[in-house]
Amino acid sequence: MKNKIKYLNLLLIISIFVLLNGCKTSRQATSAVALTKMNKIERIESIKYQAFSFNTLSSSMRFSMKPGVNKNATSANAQLRIIKDKALQLSVRVPILGEAARLTITPEQIIFINRLNRQYASENYKSLRKMIDFDFDFYSLQALFTNQLFIAGKQSLSQDNYSSFILSEDEFFVKLNNKDNQGINYVFTSDFTNRIIRTEMYKNKEEVNLNWEYNDFGLTSNKRLFPMKMTMELTVPEDVKTLNLTFNNVDIDTTFEIDTTIPNNYQRVEVEQIIKIIQSL
Repeated sequence: MKNKIKYLNLLLIISIFVLLNGCKTSRQATSAVALTKMNKIERIESIKYQAFSFNTLSSSMRFSMKPGVNKNATSANAQLRIIKDKALQLSVRVPILGEAARLTITPEQIIFINRLNRQYASENYKSLRKMIDFDFDFYSLQALFTNQLFIAGKQSLSQDNYSSFILSEDEFFVKLNNKDNQGINYVFTSDFTNRIIRTEMYKNKEEVNLNWEYNDFGLTSNKRLFPMKMTMELTVPEDVKTLNLTFNNVDIDTTFEIDTTIPNNYQRVEVEQIIKIIQSL
């Protein structure tokens, strides 16, 4: 139980420096349009077809966080940049001072820089997996931020993987359930648009449950639809932590580089201190 909460707290951080937000659990409004009948392969292919296509993604955003039901909410501006399959970088900005913190995730490592305190943390996944007892991977996180169907631990989804999904549906919603080798369930919900509107992750819902919801689909610079609002909720016994992301001006396939260098005069801290560092911001 302790390791599960520790992992999910870290994922929340990675998702945007902590999925620490809480309030009432949000609900997806019932679709007024019935589903078109399809078999499992057709359904998965339709969801993949609607998936957001990109080589690079860059967007300013506003996020609000609340670390628990009875705690005060905070908000800040941030910048998200992704180079597909190579790097994801999240930069938090504050008035006057500019960039306050930066989180960079690659397929090999995680780097967190706290500019206010001149500190950093850096770990490869092998070390990280030992600490959190969980097989975290870059590609799953990339898929969550870009509204994609995925299988944990795989870089991409091919037709050979379709059989691992369990399909269930009613008149308005489709659910695709996939379970990894550690018993973590990944449940993807879509509606008549064949776009993913919710991704749910859990091993035991009564202990830890993570929901990542997608709303307000709008046009990007290349005229493709992207969820301009994402809500992440971490439900633990007797509390809910939630993070709301609102995207602005999503630019697709522009050219940029992601800086992974660490300033020479910054002090290194342990990954387990990241949560405390972020909370201090």
